[in-house]
Amino acid sequence: MSPAEGVALGYESADPGEPRIWIPLGGSHRAGGLSDPQRKRLVSAALDVLPELGTRLVLLGVDVDGMRPAARAALRARMAFLPADGGLLSSLNAWENMVLPTGFHDPRRLRDAAAQVHELLEALGADPRALLAKLPERMSLYEKKLTGYVRIVLEKPDLMLVEEQQGGLDAAERAAAAELPGAYLRSCPGGTFVRLEIAAAP
Repeated sequence: MSPAEGVALGYESADPGEPRIWIPLGGSHRAGGLSDPQRKRLVSAALDVLPELGTRLVLLGVDVDGMRPAARAALRARMAFLPADGGLLSSLNAWENMVLPTGFHDPRRLRDAAAQVHELLEALGADPRALLAKLPERMSLYEKKLTGYVRIVLEKPDLMLVEEQQGGLDAAERAAAAELPGAYLRSCPGGTFVRLEIAAAP
Protein backbone atom coordinates (compact mmCIF):
# COMPACT_ATOMS: atom_id res chain seq x y z
CA MET A 1 0.00 0.00 0.00
CA SER A 2 1.41 3.39 -1.00
CA PRO A 3 2.07 5.86 1.85
CA ALA A 4 -0.41 8.70 2.26
CA GLU A 5 2.16 11.25 3.42
CA GLY A 6 2.74 13.94 0.82
CA VAL A 7 -0.40 13.07 -1.14
CA ALA A 8 -3.04 15.76 -1.71
CA LEU A 9 -5.55 13.50 -3.44
CA GLY A 10 -5.34 9.74 -3.69
CA TYR A 11 -8.11 7.55 -5.07
CA GLU A 12 -7.67 3.83 -5.69
CA SER A 13 -10.36 1.26 -6.42
CA ALA A 14 -10.19 -2.51 -6.26
CA ASP A 15 -11.81 -2.41 -9.71
CA PRO A 16 -8.96 -2.59 -12.28
CA GLY A 17 -11.11 -0.59 -14.70
CA GLU A 18 -11.06 2.48 -12.45
CA PRO A 19 -8.23 5.01 -12.96
CA ARG A 20 -5.75 5.52 -10.12
CA ILE A 21 -5.49 9.13 -8.97
CA TRP A 22 -2.36 9.95 -6.95
CA ILE A 23 -1.58 13.67 -6.77
CA PRO A 24 1.19 15.16 -4.60
CA LEU A 25 0.72 18.05 -2.22
CA GLY A 26 1.30 21.50 -3.66
CA GLY A 27 1.01 23.04 -7.11
CA SER A 28 -1.42 22.69 -9.99
CA HIS A 29 -2.35 19.24 -11.33
CA ARG A 30 -4.70 17.54 -13.76
CA ALA A 31 -6.70 14.40 -12.95
CA GLY A 32 -7.77 13.24 -16.39
CA GLY A 33 -9.02 10.08 -18.01
CA LEU A 34 -12.15 9.98 -15.84
CA SER A 35 -15.57 9.06 -17.12
CA ASP A 36 -18.39 11.28 -15.88
CA PRO A 37 -19.63 8.61 -13.38
CA GLN A 38 -16.07 8.07 -12.13
CA ARG A 39 -15.57 11.77 -11.59
CA LYS A 40 -18.88 12.04 -9.74
CA ARG A 41 -17.92 9.14 -7.46
CA LEU A 42 -14.53 10.74 -6.75
CA VAL A 43 -16.06 14.14 -5.96
CA SER A 44 -18.75 12.60 -3.76
CA ALA A 45 -16.19 10.56 -1.82
CA ALA A 46 -13.88 13.57 -1.39
CA LEU A 47 -16.63 15.94 -0.23
CA ASP A 48 -18.05 13.35 2.16
CA VAL A 49 -14.48 12.45 3.27
CA LEU A 50 -15.71 8.87 3.06
CA PRO A 51 -14.42 6.22 0.64
CA GLU A 52 -16.80 3.84 -1.06
CA LEU A 53 -16.56 0.15 -0.23
CA GLY A 54 -13.48 -1.27 -1.91
CA THR A 55 -11.96 2.17 -2.51
CA ARG A 56 -9.03 3.88 -0.84
CA LEU A 57 -9.21 7.66 -0.39
CA VAL A 58 -6.35 9.93 0.70
CA LEU A 59 -6.93 13.64 1.30
CA LEU A 60 -4.21 16.09 2.30
CA GLY A 61 -1.89 13.36 3.52
CA VAL A 62 -4.56 11.48 5.48
CA ASP A 63 -5.90 8.01 4.71
CA VAL A 64 -9.50 8.79 5.59
CA ASP A 65 -10.86 5.29 6.19
CA GLY A 66 -11.94 4.93 9.82
CA MET A 67 -11.64 8.61 10.73
CA ARG A 68 -13.75 9.92 13.58
CA PRO A 69 -16.55 12.36 12.63
CA ALA A 70 -14.84 15.40 14.20
CA ALA A 71 -11.59 14.72 12.35
CA ARG A 72 -13.53 14.11 9.15
CA ALA A 73 -15.30 17.48 9.50
CA ALA A 74 -12.01 19.27 10.20
CA LEU A 75 -10.45 17.75 7.09
CA ARG A 76 -13.48 18.64 4.96
CA ALA A 77 -13.13 22.28 6.06
CA ARG A 78 -9.70 22.40 4.40
CA MET A 79 -11.07 21.49 0.97
CA ALA A 80 -13.26 23.15 -1.65
CA PHE A 81 -14.97 22.09 -4.87
CA LEU A 82 -15.79 24.31 -7.84
CA PRO A 83 -18.48 22.72 -10.05
CA ALA A 84 -18.54 23.33 -13.78
CA ASP A 85 -21.35 25.89 -13.52
CA GLY A 86 -19.79 27.81 -10.60
CA GLY A 87 -22.23 26.49 -8.00
CA LEU A 88 -23.88 29.87 -7.39
CA LEU A 89 -27.10 30.77 -5.60
CA SER A 90 -29.42 32.19 -8.24
CA SER A 91 -31.01 34.78 -5.92
CA LEU A 92 -27.66 36.41 -4.99
CA ASN A 93 -25.52 38.67 -7.15
CA ALA A 94 -21.83 37.97 -7.75
CA TRP A 95 -20.63 39.94 -4.71
CA GLU A 96 -23.12 38.24 -2.40
CA ASN A 97 -22.21 34.80 -3.74
CA MET A 98 -18.52 35.54 -3.25
CA VAL A 99 -18.70 36.66 0.37
CA LEU A 100 -21.52 34.47 1.70
CA PRO A 101 -19.28 31.71 3.13
CA THR A 102 -16.87 34.25 4.63
CA GLY A 103 -19.70 36.16 6.25
CA PHE A 104 -21.14 32.95 7.66
CA HIS A 105 -17.92 31.44 9.00
CA ASP A 106 -15.96 34.53 10.06
CA PRO A 107 -17.85 37.86 9.74
CA ARG A 108 -14.81 39.80 10.96
CA ARG A 109 -13.06 39.02 7.67
CA LEU A 110 -15.74 40.86 5.68
CA ARG A 111 -13.96 44.15 6.43
CA ASP A 112 -11.11 43.12 4.13
CA ALA A 113 -13.18 41.12 1.64
CA ALA A 114 -13.88 43.96 -0.81
CA ALA A 115 -10.19 44.71 -1.31
CA GLN A 116 -9.39 41.02 -1.72
CA VAL A 117 -12.20 40.51 -4.25
CA HIS A 118 -11.14 43.51 -6.32
CA GLU A 119 -7.51 42.40 -6.24
CA LEU A 120 -8.37 38.85 -7.34
CA LEU A 121 -10.65 39.98 -10.16
CA GLU A 122 -8.26 42.62 -11.47
CA ALA A 123 -5.35 40.15 -11.38
CA LEU A 124 -7.42 37.91 -13.64
CA GLY A 125 -8.29 40.72 -16.05
CA ALA A 126 -11.92 41.08 -14.93
CA ASP A 127 -13.72 44.36 -14.23
CA PRO A 128 -15.22 44.23 -10.71
CA ARG A 129 -17.70 47.01 -11.50
CA ALA A 130 -19.10 45.03 -14.43
CA LEU A 131 -19.43 41.75 -12.52
CA LEU A 132 -20.19 42.27 -8.85
CA ALA A 133 -23.81 43.46 -9.21
CA LYS A 134 -24.78 40.76 -11.73
CA LEU A 135 -27.19 37.97 -10.90
CA PRO A 136 -26.20 34.52 -12.22
CA GLU A 137 -28.93 34.66 -14.89
CA ARG A 138 -27.10 37.63 -16.45
CA MET A 139 -23.64 36.05 -16.29
CA SER A 140 -21.73 34.18 -18.94
CA LEU A 141 -20.53 30.69 -18.01
CA TYR A 142 -17.03 32.04 -17.46
CA GLU A 143 -18.34 34.74 -15.12
CA LYS A 144 -20.16 32.06 -13.13
CA LYS A 145 -16.97 30.01 -12.88
CA LEU A 146 -14.99 33.11 -11.90
CA THR A 147 -17.51 34.11 -9.22
CA GLY A 148 -17.43 30.61 -7.72
CA TYR A 149 -13.65 30.61 -7.91
CA VAL A 150 -13.31 33.91 -5.99
CA ARG A 151 -15.77 32.67 -3.37
CA ILE A 152 -13.54 29.66 -2.77
CA VAL A 153 -10.21 31.47 -2.78
CA LEU A 154 -11.45 33.87 -0.10
CA GLU A 155 -11.75 30.81 2.16
CA LYS A 156 -8.12 29.81 1.40
CA PRO A 157 -8.58 26.03 1.15
CA ASP A 158 -5.57 23.71 1.17
CA LEU A 159 -7.08 21.59 -1.61
CA MET A 160 -9.20 22.96 -4.46
CA LEU A 161 -10.96 20.53 -6.81
CA VAL A 162 -12.19 22.12 -10.05
CA GLU A 163 -14.62 20.45 -12.43
CA GLU A 164 -14.11 21.05 -16.17
CA GLN A 165 -12.16 24.27 -15.68
CA GLN A 166 -12.28 25.20 -19.37
CA GLY A 167 -15.40 23.33 -20.47
CA GLY A 168 -17.95 25.37 -22.43
CA LEU A 169 -15.69 28.41 -22.85
CA ASP A 170 -14.54 30.20 -25.98
CA ALA A 171 -10.84 30.70 -26.79
CA ALA A 172 -10.48 34.00 -24.92
CA GLU A 173 -12.30 32.63 -21.88
CA ARG A 174 -10.18 29.47 -21.90
CA ALA A 175 -7.07 31.65 -21.86
CA ALA A 176 -8.47 33.58 -18.90
CA ALA A 177 -9.44 30.36 -17.08
CA ALA A 178 -5.89 29.08 -17.54
CA GLU A 179 -4.78 31.79 -15.10
CA LEU A 180 -6.94 30.48 -12.24
CA PRO A 181 -4.47 27.91 -10.86
CA GLY A 182 -1.67 30.44 -10.63
CA ALA A 183 -3.88 33.01 -8.94
CA TYR A 184 -5.02 30.40 -6.42
CA LEU A 185 -1.44 29.38 -5.63
CA ARG A 186 -0.42 33.02 -5.12
CA SER A 187 -3.29 33.46 -2.66
CA CYS A 188 -2.82 30.05 -1.03
CA PRO A 189 0.91 29.20 -1.03
CA GLY A 190 1.36 25.51 -0.41
CA GLY A 191 -2.15 24.73 -1.64
CA THR A 192 -3.04 22.12 -4.25
CA PHE A 193 -5.19 22.90 -7.30
CA VAL A 194 -6.64 19.87 -9.10
CA ARG A 195 -8.50 20.00 -12.41
CA LEU A 196 -10.91 17.07 -12.76
CA GLU A 197 -11.39 16.34 -16.46
CA ILE A 198 -13.55 13.83 -18.28
CA ALA A 199 -11.84 11.53 -20.77
CA ALA A 200 -12.33 12.55 -24.39
CA ALA A 201 -14.88 10.52 -26.30
CA PRO A 202 -13.30 7.86 -28.56
